[in-house]
Amino acid sequence: QPTMLHWLSPLLTTIPVRAEQAGPKHVIMTVIDDLGYDDLGFRNEGQILTPQFNRLHSQGIDLSSYYVQPSCSPTRAAILTGRKPLHTGINFWLPNIAAGLSLNEVTLAQVLNRRNFTSHAVGKWHLGFHKTPYTPTFRGFSSFYGYYEGSEDYYTHVTSGGFDFHDERAPFCGPGCTQRPWHLQGQYSTNLFTARAVEIISQHNLSSRLFLYLAYQGVHAPRQAPAAYVEPYKKGIADPVRRTFAGMISALDEGIGNVTAALAARGMFADTLIVVTTDNGGPTTECSTTGQSNWPFRG
Repeated sequence: QPTMLHWLSPLLTTIPVRAEQAGPKHVIMTVIDDLGYDDLGFRNEGQILTPQFNRLHSQGIDLSSYYVQPSCSPTRAAILTGRKPLHTGINFWLPNIAAGLSLNEVTLAQVLNRRNFTSHAVGKWHLGFHKTPYTPTFRGFSSFYGYYEGSEDYYTHVTSGGFDFHDERAPFCGPGCTQRPWHLQGQYSTNLFTARAVEIISQHNLSSRLFLYLAYQGVHAPRQAPAAYVEPYKKGIADPVRRTFAGMISALDEGIGNVTAALAARGMFADTLIVVTTDNGGPTTECSTTGQSNWPFRG
């Protein structure tokens, strides 16, 4: 069985595998919004229960000197271009204005597509939407299921006074193609994004490779989690803020378990590189906190 590297930097360029194998066939890039250094079970001595993340961590590589930008859009631009903010021009999180990742930039999805990958994006975009060409399906992704802005309500999917949820099932999916799934109001976004990721994996044509950019909304503000995920922490975590936050993490952990189970069911797991990263660590001066911890670091 090939060596599996599940916990890798998106900047990694060489992968040790068997001599007869050119590399992993599939890539799952998982971005957890505003995750702090001390927020997964393998770091916080099990305060927050994350058996799925713990399993991937134990089987993979933990990059202890891996750094991200201090806010979300600069890191996302760097992940999807391989270029620093100095070059992308995305130096700060993008507010609701006419701005976005330059159309001159070539994205990771566009590069991988030339190498027999099919690319899909799920979750948070936050790299521009003021003009249709800035949206995901015009940047190399064959589908997009998620929201364009930087944050929104986990249940109503409303931000800045408007409904921001888009279901786009084809490349270059602009006006007349993009759908607004109003019927999803009331459903928790973490679970919706996991379900879409599982659907993509289950329906993937194995004649091509899969690149899935899975950019969860969790654990960005607002602090929201279904009661079923918070209940297990009722006795173990006294702080109600951290307790609800733990529920948000548990929903993500369940999601990662469902994604890896879907990969295994298709026989893809052993041939998949799974990357897990935060975008900017637990917020301190940028955005807003939902209960994160960056201990033992100060930032």
